[in-house]
Amino acid sequence: MDKSGGTYILILNLKNDRPAQIGKLGRLTFKAGSYGYVGSAFGPGGLISRLKHHIKLSRKPHWHIDYFRRFANPTYVWFSKKNERLEHEWAAAMYQMQHTFLPIKGFGSTDCSCISHLFYFLKQPCFHLFQGKIKNQNLSCSNIYDYFF
Repeated sequence: MDKSGGTYILILNLKNDRPAQIGKLGRLTFKAGSYGYVGSAFGPGGLISRLKHHIKLSRKPHWHIDYFRRFANPTYVWFSKKNERLEHEWAAAMYQMQHTFLPIKGFGSTDCSCISHLFYFLKQPCFHLFQGKIKNQNLSCSNIYDYFF
């Protein structure tokens, strides 16, 4: 199995508005629609192992996204196997994209200075627009891929 690390954006769909307990963030309400969660995986098992973790439902939630995954379904992922942590730059790029909003401050970003690692899309997120945003920030975008589940 490929154990290389990388950065990813997990795109999820929520069918209905939903209140939910998200770890220590508390009880929050999420609007129906598409969400993007930005993360990185450089530990044991690498990117593939982390994405497998996010795709299955976690019995013992550890990260904020584990709680959210209990009711939101992954639809596809954007990822890079570049051996460099890009999650903060990618989160900043997502924050600046048109029709993208922060549903919850601090979601997935309690260990960094990012406002959030979870984003809400008014329109279906576009992979090519994200690539363009990354390119405009002079970040490498030649090795970013998308994968549908």
